[in-house]
Amino acid sequence: MGAQVPIGDFAVMSSLSRKALRHYHDIGILEPAHIDPYTRYRFYDTGQVDHAHIIRRFRSLGMPIPDIKALLSASDAAARNEIITTHLEQMEVQLQQTRDTVGALRELLSPVSIPAQIGVRREPALAVWSIGATIEVAELDGWFVTTLKTLRDAVAASAGGPPVAVMGGLYDRELFLELRGPATLFVSAPQSEIPPDGIRAEVLPQADFAVLTHPGGHNESIDRSYGALGVFANEHLISDQGPIREHYIGATPSDPTTFSATEICWPIFNTTSILE
Repeated sequence: MGAQVPIGDFAVMSSLSRKALRHYHDIGILEPAHIDPYTRYRFYDTGQVDHAHIIRRFRSLGMPIPDIKALLSASDAAARNEIITTHLEQMEVQLQQTRDTVGALRELLSPVSIPAQIGVRREPALAVWSIGATIEVAELDGWFVTTLKTLRDAVAASAGGPPVAVMGGLYDRELFLELRGPATLFVSAPQSEIPPDGIRAEVLPQADFAVLTHPGGHNESIDRSYGALGVFANEHLISDQGPIREHYIGATPSDPTTFSATEICWPIFNTTSILE
């Protein structure tokens, strides 16, 4: 044991305010060495200074109080290191999220620009196997992965069926407007084959689109690509109210739902014009 000092001196030594010291006393992680029974003044032991520094440092780093309690009560170095390592990993995740958010905010400082790679294309009729549903936007990611895998597996298992050449989706405007609406995923498949139960064989009709290739899949920046494509389709062409179509490019057999690019296809009325 060291010397007992009043709360004012201990505040100087620990860089913890009176309010913080009282709070840490109340929650049981830094109790005074002695409380005068008459004056109720708090006195701390100089041996508690390191203890106080640990609390202050880890609180400044955002460690929750229960974790600090566990850290201070840990009986061996391995247990303490595990708590600290877990918190560091959480901080690294939060740091990356902050960096992503900062990048997105910086991007929003500039107006939506029209990428040079927007083009106009007529898609020919396409025989596909498809699965459709009315879904909530919040459920879209899970439904997307499960449904696309079901379609790919079905085509792969079909007798003599060729590998999937085209994977895509159709998204009704209601899905964007109401956060709930019809969505369909499809894969190219031979018309001669009969799909298994739960999968529909259909032919997507010929249609004209304004097309923008977005890098990656449904990541956070895809809204900017949608914005740029919609601006172009409405300012330079005649936008149609049909479903938005997407094509998914660059998947591998080992990772069939991760894409190097997503073609966003905005439906337009019949035109043969091209982007200059």
